[in-house]
Amino acid sequence: MGLVDHNTSKSSGPSKITVVAAVASVVILLSLLFISARVINSVSEHAEKVVEHGRESTGKAPVISGGRQQMSRVEEFIANSDCSLNFFLAWTTAADKFILRYRRTIESTLKFHPTGCLIVYSPTLPLDHFQNFWDMGYNIIVERPDVPYLIKGTPAEKWYEGIETWRQGQYFFSHITEIIRLATLYKYGGVYLDTDVIVMQDLTDLHNVVGTELAGSMGESKVLNGAVLMFDQGSRFIYEAMVEFNTTYRIDSWGWNGPELVTRVAGRFPRGAELRILPTMAFYPIHWAKVHKYFTDEDPEDQHAVWDQMVKETYLFHYWNKITKKLVPNPGSLMYKVLNNYCLFCNETGTDG
Repeated sequence: MGLVDHNTSKSSGPSKITVVAAVASVVILLSLLFISARVINSVSEHAEKVVEHGRESTGKAPVISGGRQQMSRVEEFIANSDCSLNFFLAWTTAADKFILRYRRTIESTLKFHPTGCLIVYSPTLPLDHFQNFWDMGYNIIVERPDVPYLIKGTPAEKWYEGIETWRQGQYFFSHITEIIRLATLYKYGGVYLDTDVIVMQDLTDLHNVVGTELAGSMGESKVLNGAVLMFDQGSRFIYEAMVEFNTTYRIDSWGWNGPELVTRVAGRFPRGAELRILPTMAFYPIHWAKVHKYFTDEDPEDQHAVWDQMVKETYLFHYWNKITKKLVPNPGSLMYKVLNNYCLFCNETGTDG
């Protein structure tokens, strides 16, 4: 048997090995094309879900960085989340001060508005501070307050020109929070809440309302409070409040630019569809001068009677943190009931409630 002449073999046609290799190459190429198509389709479907639902079911809360394009981060969040109602809060204190009591504000809001959107303006809280809520399917983000953007085109823009002077005032953080709440409501519409409130009812049907803090002997409103504001986008009342803030600003007064502001503006603003004033039981059922008692187990009959009335008539309870922040609610107190009946993580407890 002689040696094989490879040149002769080539000219007589392809070998079996060459044919097998060629077929294998084609199969691999087709497989790669098929896999690529699946990947592209999967990415496309994922992008559609993100646009439709605002996030993946197990994904991270969105952290959008870089320059602003057509929409701000808040506008994009609201647009993509199909919000039933917008809620806005502000937190300017250190992140480690955001204890259980304040988290109950978040929990109670979401308990009654599971499809609402919560935006917490804060320069201190991590952007993923509420990741556990996000993972449960709730719409909530932390946003760095961009005050110049929020007030652009509003009467508050003029006030901001003196910001370097205003920073020197001892009430600056309270005042900047005030302008954030007004500008946010004017720009987006919805509900502004201070972090020392517990929501006790669905707020969806309330529009253009502010609550009475102190009423006269006949039940008439004497002092209003801006700790809770619910106004439609472009509200004329909120616009007038920003005009008042700008033209009468006092660097040396906490109340003048805050609680007293809405009282002054409401005093000259017509009642009707653009402004409704609710009675004290709606938001401020217990006055700040009397709230201390309701952190204790003192006078249980009275506490029970007040609790029963609040359950029927109160939309949310403002518990005056400026006065009560060092108080720990007794297990038999009204405040203990409030903190632990409108929560999502009710089995979690802390030294503050």
